[in-house]
Amino acid sequence: MDNILWTNYENETLIHFHKLSKVYKKRYQRAVDLHNSLYNIFKVLSVVSSTISATISWGIDINNFGSEDKIILLSITTVTAISAAIHNLYKFQERSTDYLKTAKTYAKIQNRVETIGNIHPEYRIPPLPFFKQIQSDLDKISDNREELSNCLIKCCYNKKSDMISYLEEKHIKFQKLDEIDKLNFIGQEKHSPLLVADTNSETDTDDEDENINDPKQNGQIIPV
Repeated sequence: MDNILWTNYENETLIHFHKLSKVYKKRYQRAVDLHNSLYNIFKVLSVVSSTISATISWGIDINNFGSEDKIILLSITTVTAISAAIHNLYKFQERSTDYLKTAKTYAKIQNRVETIGNIHPEYRIPPLPFFKQIQSDLDKISDNREELSNCLIKCCYNKKSDMISYLEEKHIKFQKLDEIDKLNFIGQEKHSPLLVADTNSETDTDDEDENINDPKQNGQIIPV
């Protein structure tokens, strides 16, 4: 394969796609965590307050309540109603499910980029069709995803470390390889597919369907 296909520009584009998919994956993963936490908080708050309210109402004659007791009961009832209203309005659980699907889709794109990035540029597939497919997949996700709050993105979902791509260091390493090292590197890839998936890979390993170390996936474009 002609190594002119993968110049510095193509490698920078590959790194850009890696950073982009990683940033959005991390954002939506943090959104999942936040919405799951809020769902559990308001669920517990609603259950506890409604239980206390029902216990007080059924255990004591309301007509015998003093003004302070009525205020306490009214406050608990109000908390219950507000908790239920917030839960129904924001639909934390449904949003969390949608965010999780989006995060997994970005993780798959990150896996595909890393699979190509872990191979020496001289032995990769042609970049143009690959980039077109990746960009098309990113556009589809952008059209169908549920957008995150800009305020929460700035406060909770963004981290500077998300913009760090290990493919940058790998690209520099590839540039320093001489011809003998290249042949040895390719020989290691053929005999040990696990070497293709760099140990510094930044993809989460807790999802089985996102494992880039699968020998069947090395050097191939995985359709979405």
